[in-house]
Amino acid sequence: MIIIPAVDILGSKCVRLTMGDYGLKKEYGLSPLDAAVNWQDMGAKRLHLVDLDGAKSGNPDNFGIIRDIIKSVKIPVEVGGGIRDNKTIESYFDTGASYVVLGSILFKDIGSVSSSLLKYRGRIIAGMDMYDEKIAISGWRELIDMPLIEAIDGLKDNYGIETFIFTDIKKDGMLSGVNLDLISRLAKLNISLIASGGVSALDDIIKLKELNLSNLKGVIVGKALYDGRLDLKKANALLS
Repeated sequence: MIIIPAVDILGSKCVRLTMGDYGLKKEYGLSPLDAAVNWQDMGAKRLHLVDLDGAKSGNPDNFGIIRDIIKSVKIPVEVGGGIRDNKTIESYFDTGASYVVLGSILFKDIGSVSSSLLKYRGRIIAGMDMYDEKIAISGWRELIDMPLIEAIDGLKDNYGIETFIFTDIKKDGMLSGVNLDLISRLAKLNISLIASGGVSALDDIIKLKELNLSNLKGVIVGKALYDGRLDLKKANALLS
């Protein structure tokens, strides 16, 4: 398991939201590029970039900023937010992204990106954002009526998606601890998973490590890092 710092971009600024609420944003006094380079310098092994404007509009609104970040760091980068067509997927991979995270399009019109799912098999990650274990899409503003396990099995069996990011919206940005029960249940599925939401301090990293789940590949951390509650170097040392 590795720690994956999040760089969330809204209005060209580095922000963190609370429970996905665009009205509850906290801006940080550094640019998204500065944040990304800082986490790399602190020992990050991978970055999680999110175009929050794009997640709401359905367009790659912050493509230029994300491109500059990818060109400026030497570690793998995964990109999500507003990626809803083959052209955008192709553009991000062409600019050097290691992984692309898809969310809404997987449930609204997966057929339109099926060629990319095949072409980039192993590099497409499904972003499963959950509110009370229901899947949320369109910038977390819409809940879909599909059982979580059914959705996971369909994406894995029919489209070859192997890695899933599970975000607990109720815990996202709340610094309230991770949902260990949910992570443990999801880990029983034959998938690779990345946890997101709720990390508040080193103790949460310890609890995740103690689950001893071989298919828990990483945990995305945002506010705990930016607010100085979690020291990335200490956390990396613990995991190594």
